[in-house]
Amino acid sequence: MSWWNEQDDQRRAKISAALDTERGQQYLRTADGDQGFAAWLLVADVTCLRRFGMSIFDIADWAWRDAYDDDQPPATALRDALEADDMGALLLGGEQ
Repeated sequence: MSWWNEQDDQRRAKISAALDTERGQQYLRTADGDQGFAAWLLVADVTCLRRFGMSIFDIADWAWRDAYDDDQPPATALRDALEADDMGALLLGGEQ
């Protein structure tokens, strides 16, 4: 079962509504119209913005689609991406 399908109906409805906005459309474009992946990207990005004040798209070359296809939750993929990025590692309290 995909991450998207694991979400309850209420959460899927809220995320779908966010994807219907102008801002949400950028995630759909990035995901080539794949709503599940777009929703996953949106959750990862909002989490990153709220916790660290930067977008997932500011993190150097991370294979977001691979993480999604490997069924990683957005927060786990975000942590892995930050740990692999010099600036992200600093945000997580590591050393450069």
